[in-house]
Parts: sequence; C-alpha cells; structure tokens
Amino acid sequence: MEVNIEIKPADRSNFTEFSMDMFDRFQEVRNVYRIENGILVLKNHPFTETWSPERKREKASEILSGQYITYCAFDGNMVVGEIMLKPELNENRMIIESFHVSRDCRGHGIGRRMIETVTDYAKSRGAKALYASCCSAKETIAFYMAMGFRPSAHPIPSCVRDKPFDIQMECPIII
Repeated sequence: MEVNIEIKPADRSNFTEFSMDMFDRFQEVRNVYRIENGILVLKNHPFTETWSPERKREKASEILSGQYITYCAFDGNMVVGEIMLKPELNENRMIIESFHVSRDCRGHGIGRRMIETVTDYAKSRGAKALYASCCSAKETIAFYMAMGFRPSAHPIPSCVRDKPFDIQMECPIII
C-alpha cells in the first residue's frame, strides 16, 4: 500500500464535521491484558470496537471544539488518523485523550509518526512524559510498548475511574 500521509494540526481550514465520515475505527479483539498483582496478564476476551456514523460526527465535533490539541494524519483530504492531547499537563505528563488510525492504514508507520509528532509537541510544552489510557487489546498494548510506553507507576485516578479496563501507560520524553 503506497501511503503519502501528512500529519498536521487539525483546524477549521483542513477539518470539518464530515472529516471523520470515511474513518474506519473497526478493531476485532480476541485477547486483552489485565493487570494482576502489578503484572500484565493476557486473557481471552473477544469483542469488537467500531464507530457508528453518529460517533464519527461526535468525534469530529470533539476535534473542532478547541478543547484539545489535535493532529490528524491526512491522505490527501481524507483523515486516516487522529490524536488528541489535553492541553494542560498532569504531573508533568501530557495526556493522550484519543488516538486512532483507520483500519486500512494500520501497519504502515502512521501511528509511529503521530506519536513522534505529539512527543515533539509535548516536549515543547515542558512535558516529561506522554500518558495514555489504552484499550487493553493485545495489539494496542503491543503498539504502545513498541513506542516506549510502560504501565504507569502513578495512574491518573480519573482515567482509572472512567476506563477501568484500560491499561494506564506512560512514556518518558527524552530531553
């Protein structure tokens, strides 16, 4: 698959309420991680993640709300990835609020490039780490681990409360 992707901040000049309409959030999960006695343990727990057309419009509204620093991966005018950061630091950590790559575009380095982009941004804001409440799917955790994330020693209580089955992870930013 030849992919010419541009990663740039999403704003009203390049992003509309319809920009997520073609985004394919589908993910079929077979195994998930759980933390037991401080150790990641793989469990069989099949489920499917997908976004309805309504959810795609909600996501576009979140991106346009101005509440987040958002970068999108664009293939021409089509959005094939999004990563949203909370603008305020939490204990010197910049929180990734949302991060997805469209199904057909996974495995081509887009996610890696998006993490590199927000790492540079977070570093410029004085962050010492990136923090993410990660879907516990085996493939998702493998991606984050490959990016240098590890389970957080100091999880953010509100993230744990809001998403109790997620794995709370962070990655130090090398300065």
